[in-house]
Amino acid sequence: MPGFFKKAMGLFVEFDEAPGNSLPQHVSPPGTAARVVARQALNSEELNKFESHFEKLFEQANLPGPDYFEFMRMNETLEQHIKDDKARLSATFASLAHQGLTKDILIATAHKYKELIAEDRTKFERSASQKGEQGIGAKRAELTSLEETARRNGEAIQKLTEEINHAHQAIAALKTAITTEEEKLQKNRQGYLVASDAMLLKIDSDVQQIKNEL
Repeated sequence: MPGFFKKAMGLFVEFDEAPGNSLPQHVSPPGTAARVVARQALNSEELNKFESHFEKLFEQANLPGPDYFEFMRMNETLEQHIKDDKARLSATFASLAHQGLTKDILIATAHKYKELIAEDRTKFERSASQKGEQGIGAKRAELTSLEETARRNGEAIQKLTEEINHAHQAIAALKTAITTEEEKLQKNRQGYLVASDAMLLKIDSDVQQIKNEL
């Protein structure tokens, strides 16, 4: 019956029409229960999905004759007519008692549905873990591979950077050496030309002197 599961979850869940909104808080559930539960916002799509899931789960496991499931569904139906909780529970029980429902059956079957939810929860956790291992696990492996590739490439880039820096240093040293050698060569060339010119002049002078004086 639509509404029963939504109301049940409403004890601990905030219903948010905006998809994707999730604002966890902590509150105590109504009634005498002392334990604290997480109050989690669900959007309408998530709410409808879980409501349908639990309704189908309860209907498939519904025991013969009136039990906790029928009791709570009828109690939900009578809520619009009987506002007082105690009076409504009494009226619901009286209506189903004619069909064989007793307090012991009501409590026993309530525990049965709790066990059903516990089993379903175990299956859900197992399925979620398997999907996590298959989906998230594959992505984690891909992430690890990409991180390793990035690390190797980073090391390669660092090595290339060091080699480039060493090459630049060697280039600068070679340029300095070339400039020095060129300057020395130019200076030597100029000295040679001066010296050779001087020698040529000396020879020309000697030849002229020989012609004139011998």
